[in-house]
Amino acid sequence: MWTVSAWGQASLEQTVTEQEADEWGDDWATETSPWSHSGFMELAWGERSGDDVLFDDQTPLGELRWHQALEYTHDKFDFNWSHDFWMDEVAGQLMFDLRALNIDFSLFGQTDVVLGRQITTWGTGDLLFINDPFPKDWVSFFSGRDDNYLKSPADALRLTSYFNAFNVDLVITPEAEPDRFINGERFSLFSPFEQRQVGGFEVVNPRHPRQTEYALRLFRNFKGHQLALYAYHGIEKSPNGVDNTLQPYFAAKNVWGASLQSAIGQGLYHVELGYHDALDDKSGINPMVANAQWRLLLGYERELIKKLNWGWQYYVEHTEHYERLIQHAFYPQTEIAENRQVMTNRFTYLTMQDKLTWSLFVFYSPTDDDSYWRPSVNYRHNDQWQFTAGAQIFTGQKSHTFFGQFEDASALYTRIRFQF
Repeated sequence: MWTVSAWGQASLEQTVTEQEADEWGDDWATETSPWSHSGFMELAWGERSGDDVLFDDQTPLGELRWHQALEYTHDKFDFNWSHDFWMDEVAGQLMFDLRALNIDFSLFGQTDVVLGRQITTWGTGDLLFINDPFPKDWVSFFSGRDDNYLKSPADALRLTSYFNAFNVDLVITPEAEPDRFINGERFSLFSPFEQRQVGGFEVVNPRHPRQTEYALRLFRNFKGHQLALYAYHGIEKSPNGVDNTLQPYFAAKNVWGASLQSAIGQGLYHVELGYHDALDDKSGINPMVANAQWRLLLGYERELIKKLNWGWQYYVEHTEHYERLIQHAFYPQTEIAENRQVMTNRFTYLTMQDKLTWSLFVFYSPTDDDSYWRPSVNYRHNDQWQFTAGAQIFTGQKSHTFFGQFEDASALYTRIRFQF
């Protein structure tokens, strides 16, 4: 008995359709627009769970945000543009952030070029960064905004070339772009010079860096193992240096590193190592500049049960010339630990046909005896409406440790988003 397979039937229908199209001509054909766009409107609000006397109960988050992204696709290039407008209750004014304005195209069949304002990221860490020298927005991260806003844009040239032996990523930033760091305007912070919390206004106002940044990555996939080597010449992304006039500045540094990512058992592991070379204080005797450090990151993630994912990381930073640091420090008792350690755990659980996402991310430092808890729940009602609620909870036994200094900044937040 003769039968027609599904593939044969599809082929036959396609032939008939093509014949009909030839007979009717292309009068009914429609052209796809080269333009595409997306965006959202979001209302976000936060309330401190504790009292920070420096802020007089000021909310850490209060805004109505409009995000818009546009893309133009051509045979030879793509044009990308995205921006944010928002009314900021904390700043008391309308704010603007140009997230992307670039073109990308290919050269010689093996090199991709992105020129203009862009967001770049690499490395293996989950909210921990060793060889990712690109700017971060810590104000957004601690305020309760979407995690995507942790990454900040920069005006740069990115070249990615693909070869048989390895691939090359080169990012050149003509004028160094620092982090959007905590400066006292929205969160108070510990001052190592005054030995107390300061804030309520812009207490950290560094001179803007002018030097060029260079970031290089060599990477390849070898039998399922993701291997990468990194090099960077530029600045400390936060102003942890102080000059002779007592003005904060972004100290110069080099970074050399490597990473490995692969599968093991039922999960994925990653290993990342980096050496952060302090160019402004090679001997480690200047108390006004951070010493060089070795940084190591180990991580593992897997699905524990259906819909429940777990990720764990161990991070350590070893400060070089530590004895010299303590000998020359103004206040040795509040200096960073020689081998500062941080462990993280991430739990993500999907329910209600993946519409409801429960998340918990925890940073804990056994050396600093402080922690940072990020619980959240997100409900996706449909393709347009999303609702998010969460908390930013800091704990610490000492006010000078990294997370401990933000204990009074603990807050609850909620976000309502309409996507289009």
